[in-house]
Amino acid sequence: LVDFGFAKRLDHGRKTWTFCGTPEYVAPEVILNKGHDISADYWSLGVLMFELLTGTPPFTGGDPMKTYNIILKGIDAIEFPRSITRNATALIKKLCR
Repeated sequence: LVDFGFAKRLDHGRKTWTFCGTPEYVAPEVILNKGHDISADYWSLGVLMFELLTGTPPFTGGDPMKTYNIILKGIDAIEFPRSITRNATALIKKLCR
């Protein structure tokens, strides 16, 4: 299911700088090495929700660097299928901010 080998418990307000994960699920702040907190996990949850509803992640490129560039353009650059409800779209967009 998941590998908790890189899991960390962070105190409130603290950040980490570990770069790991499946490219399609990596949050922008991780890509930009700005340090990240639980918000990166919320981002990944939004990506997972999109993939569960559509069958593909919202951010995909031919290789990891292309995927990262698409991620850096943001969730607003992604076209949501009409099959995703407004509420689901709103939740995914909030998670991927």
